[in-house]
Amino acid sequence: MKKLPLFAFLLLIACNFPAKEGKKYTFKEVGWAMILPSQFKVLDTTRVKQLNEKGKDLMEKSAGTPVDISSTHTLITAKKGMQYFTATITPFDPHRDGEYAAANKSVKDLVYKTFSDQMPDATLDTASDGVKVSGLDFDRYRLSVALKGKPLFTMFLLSRLYKGYDFGMNYLYTDDLSKAQIESILTSSKFE
Repeated sequence: MKKLPLFAFLLLIACNFPAKEGKKYTFKEVGWAMILPSQFKVLDTTRVKQLNEKGKDLMEKSAGTPVDISSTHTLITAKKGMQYFTATITPFDPHRDGEYAAANKSVKDLVYKTFSDQMPDATLDTASDGVKVSGLDFDRYRLSVALKGKPLFTMFLLSRLYKGYDFGMNYLYTDDLSKAQIESILTSSKFE
């Protein structure tokens, strides 16, 4: 009998979640549809605002300067335990806001600095590459956090300039099954 590696098994299971269960969400601003696995709960606007303000405050503390998130619109934030998935759009005009790649790098640098400042005893590991989501290229940034050699969580930031927006998808997970579930959102999503 051939044994399947644990991650491959979890991936096969998770890829079946959207086909069997979940709720479809469509975001006309960017022509994107996704299926959220039923294990995830969508957060209400009050809770999303609280999380955004907390993140903004931590980034401002690390940056030593104000961070403006007033034009960022959260399309969806969902969670399952300590696992999170968020999609946001922020108007972005290269003529007004500068080169998109430079702005994106600044965000990655600030995210790294914020986690480094907030968790000085943690080990941070990062990587950047590209990934396709429903045929579109996204920049992908991974930040893994460990404390005393024990992994705490991994966070991914996906971003691209799309239809006049900095379109971002962010997810954080603490286990491989949740990672596979969240990534099934991406693999089953569709752009017009």
